[in-house]
Amino acid sequence: MRYSRVVATALVIAVLLGLGVQGQSVLSVCDYAPPQSRLTALGLQGSFLWYDGPYTDDRMRSLTATAAADYSLLVSTETSGHELAARTELRVADGDWAYELDGSGDIKAYIEDDVFAIGALEATASDASVEVDATVGIGTGRFRDVTPLATAIRVQNALLDLGVLIAPLEADVLSSLAQVLGEIGPTDEERILTLAQTLVGTGLVSGDDVGVLGLLAIEGTMDEAEAGRVCGQDVQLRVGVSAALLPEINVAATGIAQYNLALVPDPITQITASLTGKIRLANLERFALDGSITYSRRLPDDWAARATYRIAIDRRWTTEEETGVEHVASASLTTQIAGSIGLSVVGELRYEIGDEEMSSSLTIHLSYNLF
Repeated sequence: MRYSRVVATALVIAVLLGLGVQGQSVLSVCDYAPPQSRLTALGLQGSFLWYDGPYTDDRMRSLTATAAADYSLLVSTETSGHELAARTELRVADGDWAYELDGSGDIKAYIEDDVFAIGALEATASDASVEVDATVGIGTGRFRDVTPLATAIRVQNALLDLGVLIAPLEADVLSSLAQVLGEIGPTDEERILTLAQTLVGTGLVSGDDVGVLGLLAIEGTMDEAEAGRVCGQDVQLRVGVSAALLPEINVAATGIAQYNLALVPDPITQITASLTGKIRLANLERFALDGSITYSRRLPDDWAARATYRIAIDRRWTTEEETGVEHVASASLTTQIAGSIGLSVVGELRYEIGDEEMSSSLTIHLSYNLF
């Protein structure tokens, strides 16, 4: 329980930080509530990893090549929603191959306001383990794609820096810009023209129009390789079946409690956190807890920073005889070197109860965001 309190404390700190920053702005990014949210991303990564394992000698030092792909989809309407997430990773080190596959999906039907019924399917597979969870349950809360408002505020800030705008925009004007950016159908050229006309109508443009530099600033902000922004939270209670095929075959009735949080304290920052507990209903002494918190922020000159902490507690969940606790902390810096191609340097520290020392790794990632 000591470890779960650590995770809970981290989540509370994240909430307080987010609320504190939000209180400094006239219009919070999380105030944006589109009638429908649709956020999708597909990325490819390749990397080389240097690893120094948990032993004091050199027996677990290695250089590894990795190829990976990530896909995510979030769709939310007033009455329904669904999420998909998948990741596949292939690694080779010293001629040995290994793989990891992770996938999850859920379908939500909103019963009243933010209360929903949910069906979820999760699967993980590797050369060491295979597990599938199928559950149904209820929950409350929802997530919204607030990327349009975040982009509108970044457009405002870019025009203020250029001197095109003589003062910040009112909240209702920013909301109007967000509606234009979030509308499905118009081309980018049509959006830019509508944004420029709306800005001129405010009387805050220093001239008769935004000018060539202003149009280029709007276009450049819209084209920046920026991750989508999501706000919201939910709590879920689900029951179902967990089927483990490796390292031992086991099928059991399972209960799952989950809390998810996403904050956007400012247009260039995203905070996410989650805490998931799984327990075997026929044997309450077998359970697993997984908590994580991630902070990412866009930096000047097309750089981005990201930091993540994760704790995983496995008390006789995977195998009946073993209990494990793992801590993982990572940090990365990413820069765009050409369009949607990014170069990242990732450092990671990992410690599992029983290790002689902390494991460390340094990875160079080359990624390509297809959309």
